[in-house]
Amino acid sequence: MKKSMLLVMSAVSLSIMVGCGGEKSQEGGKGRPGPGNPPGPQAPMPKPVVVVPEAIKGKWKSVVLNIQDKESKSSKEYTINIGEKFKLPGSDMTVVVKEFFPAFAMQGTSITSISNEPDNPAAQVAVTEGGADVFNGWLFAKYPTTHAFSHPRYAITLKEGLRKK
Repeated sequence: MKKSMLLVMSAVSLSIMVGCGGEKSQEGGKGRPGPGNPPGPQAPMPKPVVVVPEAIKGKWKSVVLNIQDKESKSSKEYTINIGEKFKLPGSDMTVVVKEFFPAFAMQGTSITSISNEPDNPAAQVAVTEGGADVFNGWLFAKYPTTHAFSHPRYAITLKEGLRKK
């Protein structure tokens, strides 16, 4: 009786061990991803394309950025025209506002504005320091911590966009 019980337990253990191993998929794959069997290569994400709608093209002149100096615990607002370079006084940093979207939205692989009303203001900003790129992304007025500019000394946030008159 003891021998038959031992044989049954051994068979059950063996089938559990085999069953938990890397199963082959119907598609002829390599089995389930896991330790020792990493997932296969992922298709690269397409780079988002910035699409400026006709409804906002040429309607916005500049943006107001709040630049905080963490060392001196001071901050100052600067109005920067879209497309122009701005050298931050007392630093080796240059800020360029590439685009401003009053109603930022991502639609598939497109970044655009869904209206000309400032419902979700966002500015595409590039920052260099000493000629090296340190930031190239979007700043959001209503969500300043989302994809925020990160730097040991400075914080840059978007206050608002200014329309052309």
